[in-house]
Amino acid sequence: MNEQIEKDTVIYIRRQWNDHRIASVSFENIGGLRWSDMSGGVHARAPQSFIHGYVSCDDIHGEIGHSCRHGHGPHNIKVCIVKKDNDPSTWDKLLKIVGPKP
Repeated sequence: MNEQIEKDTVIYIRRQWNDHRIASVSFENIGGLRWSDMSGGVHARAPQSFIHGYVSCDDIHGEIGHSCRHGHGPHNIKVCIVKKDNDPSTWDKLLKIVGPKP
């Protein structure tokens, strides 16, 4: 069984860990995956570490907390990946990339 994430695998993302808006992005379009407790945008601190990454705002499908009001897009924005939003096998593969939760 191939343990790598396929480039067309859909990853569900939020802007902050507790945002009700959930969007999706293809795995091939997200980078800089790591654990962090600081969100993008408003730089809100989360109560624990979550997986975060960076994605171009024009690669996002769905609604997310980003407006491009601060300048012409597209922008690379920091997004949060929450375990409950994603398929368990995809989550396990993400953990192989970022390592255990700190």
